[in-house]
Amino acid sequence: MSRRIAVAGAGMAAARFAQQYRAHGGDAEVVLYGAEPRGPYNRVLLADVLTGRHDPEGTALPHGAGTTVRTGCEVVGLDLVERRLRLSGGESARYDELVLATGANPVLPPLRGLHGPDGRGGGEDAG
Repeated sequence: MSRRIAVAGAGMAAARFAQQYRAHGGDAEVVLYGAEPRGPYNRVLLADVLTGRHDPEGTALPHGAGTTVRTGCEVVGLDLVERRLRLSGGESARYDELVLATGANPVLPPLRGLHGPDGRGGGEDAG
């Protein structure tokens, strides 16, 4: 059985990890698990996609040959003793090494209507 590195997250940091791991000679199986329906992409270019300057497919990020990307597959729990991920679909997956690349909360600008009266998103004026 080959060594498996599970990466919780399939965004920019996860893609970069997988790419650099391969570039430095890593030979374990690498699996990225992401909640989104598509693989890693450059989120910085999203505004340019919306304006038509970039094609959505042009935002895809390389993640290294031999890396598997599991889309629509959120990691919802960890069993650190058994070294298993619990996935949103009810299945589990084993790992030998674990990388957490879950991203960060965005910094939201102070725009009127961005937050509702309770401080959460979805204010009446949003949009």
